[in-house]
Amino acid sequence: MAISTYNRCWYLLEAPRDADRDADLLSAAFASRYHWCAVGGAQELIVADWMASRAAAACGYAALAVEFADRAAAGVATGDHPAWLRASVQEGRARAFAAAGNAEARTAAIALAESELAEEPDPEDRELIAEQLATVPECQQPED
Repeated sequence: MAISTYNRCWYLLEAPRDADRDADLLSAAFASRYHWCAVGGAQELIVADWMASRAAAACGYAALAVEFADRAAAGVATGDHPAWLRASVQEGRARAFAAAGNAEARTAAIALAESELAEEPDPEDRELIAEQLATVPECQQPED
């Protein structure tokens, strides 16, 4: 179930946006996180928090996106995790900060992601995260 709901998130992230799909995306992201908490380890929880953040950012819930991006960053800071995961977490933070309209934090997170990515020895992992990093949107205008 954890894998199935995670994969559903990717499908919905790539689908055209509408209110129903956004509701499904958020539901799938949190369902996936719930199941990973039950069956996964530290790395799976970090990825689950990253996905929750990514889903929230895609749906326009900036504060929620930042909250879960920060959770992923806290998780990756408490262990010996691969460079691709550290870079991915920073990519997620950049995406959350973009949704929140925080250009300075977005730029800093991208720089950290690039730095972490430079340490990744696997070219396929480097390429995958670099592709995701290249799609981080520009900052949204913060709502009043």
